[in-house]
Amino acid sequence: MARLVDRDDCQEDVPRAIVTDAGERVGLHIIRALGRAGVDVVATEVQERAAICPGFSSRYARETYVLPGCGEAGAAYPDRLLEIGRDGDVLVPVCLNSLLSVIENRDALSTKFRMLLPSLDALLRANDKWKLHGVAVEMGVSAPESWCPQDEDDVRALAEKVRFPVAVKFRHDQDMYLGPSERYAKVDEASELSGVWRQFSELQARPIIQQYVVGEGYGFEALYDSNGEAVATFQHKRLVEWPPEGGPSAVCQSVRIPELEQQGRKLLDGLGWRGVAMVEFRRCSETGEFYLLEINPRFWGSVSLSEAAGMNFPALYYRCARGEDVGTQTYREGVRLRFLPTFLTSMALSLRRRDLGFRRTWRQLGHLVDPRVREGLMNWDDPAGSWAYVRKNLRGSG
Repeated sequence: MARLVDRDDCQEDVPRAIVTDAGERVGLHIIRALGRAGVDVVATEVQERAAICPGFSSRYARETYVLPGCGEAGAAYPDRLLEIGRDGDVLVPVCLNSLLSVIENRDALSTKFRMLLPSLDALLRANDKWKLHGVAVEMGVSAPESWCPQDEDDVRALAEKVRFPVAVKFRHDQDMYLGPSERYAKVDEASELSGVWRQFSELQARPIIQQYVVGEGYGFEALYDSNGEAVATFQHKRLVEWPPEGGPSAVCQSVRIPELEQQGRKLLDGLGWRGVAMVEFRRCSETGEFYLLEINPRFWGSVSLSEAAGMNFPALYYRCARGEDVGTQTYREGVRLRFLPTFLTSMALSLRRRDLGFRRTWRQLGHLVDPRVREGLMNWDDPAGSWAYVRKNLRGSG
């Protein structure tokens, strides 16, 4: 299934951007950022996630295509991408499963597309939280104490000696489509740990247990060129998260902290990175130290903050993949961005936390009425894309 949108400024000889995962919030952000930069965008999504697809509704998507699933369909997914693409188009894989499929079929896809991709080994090391913990230890990057139990006997023994709270997390998100509140569980009591770990292990073998770091969330983002040089870097602080105890940004702010840059680059340089990635940290409220939580080896959910601050990462990826010199990049500090649907959901969850939740919600209300806080999702220049995202989430399909 395809949709074409007539535009007078489209030129057959100008490379387009083929964007995957148009049904996801980050896919919509990327489509918008590329479109605003003057790039012709082809939006794609797999069949099982295309019923309500915000990226397909966006005014910035010139063409839309539904693809076979990138997991079980074998070569059907990359083959369909090759049918859609034109020589010299830039392929922008958005979420992990499409990124993994593209990397595994890199040789075939590179005959037509221009891409900036990490190696398969670097991707798997970055995406596996247990392997990444080992990488961080080797490189001298602070990370919370972590364990990867073999079975419930190990978990019960661990419960007797760890300091609570802890977090139970899936090791990776390959072949999983989970909401933010499903990706980890905070455990406050020893008696709860075994049951929570068992629930996670039913979905994925050997989930990890990690010391929970009380503090604020930060992200270091980077774009690496084909030579392994970081050509653009960005940082943000999460002012409001969803869920409130830790998760993707509901409100975020651009920052610039030398220590954060140093730690993030040390990891990505050590992995020999290519393309984009976001390194997630938590800053301990007691010590001020940054602790590595994970690496998102792809475009991140708050990527529109960098665009609002003057650094359009999707457009930079497009130019860099084409071999252009993107020059020196900078951004404005202190820019704040709110994602209204996520923000309202986070506030509702905070209210359920009784006294602490009411105090937190009262503080968060300022982000709703402060005119200096920009809106990052419900954009008036693309209302169809915005409301498609709301419909999708009201229907519980993403």
